[in-house]
Amino acid sequence: MNFKYLLLSLLITCLIVFVSSIPNQSLPVHGSLSKQIISNLAHIPAYALLTLLWLKSFVGTRLGNHSFVVNSLVLIGLVLFAISDEIHQSFIPGRTASFMDIGLDLIGILCGLAVLKISGSSSAGGDVAKVD
Repeated sequence: MNFKYLLLSLLITCLIVFVSSIPNQSLPVHGSLSKQIISNLAHIPAYALLTLLWLKSFVGTRLGNHSFVVNSLVLIGLVLFAISDEIHQSFIPGRTASFMDIGLDLIGILCGLAVLKISGSSSAGGDVAKVD
């Protein structure tokens, strides 16, 4: 495991859970439609970054050379995380679970996987976006 990326992955994952635990009335984006749209669209880059970090965390593992397996594990894991985060939000005052948010999270995950593919990396062990 690449512990630097694993630590960053866990940190961003925890940050997402923390932000989704804040009651809606306390959020600065509560109110105008444009702020809500920006807030919703923020799911895409957040999950794209999270995808890249989780992929990079597999560098140096036995799975690191098996991009299909790693990509599948990250895709499935992050989709399950997105679903569980929406369920979690349904218990927070002023927040609701949203299929649209899960869809935006999925778009972000797929964007992260696409960046990996476009960058020419043949596996999760490759240099994703040269972030070293």
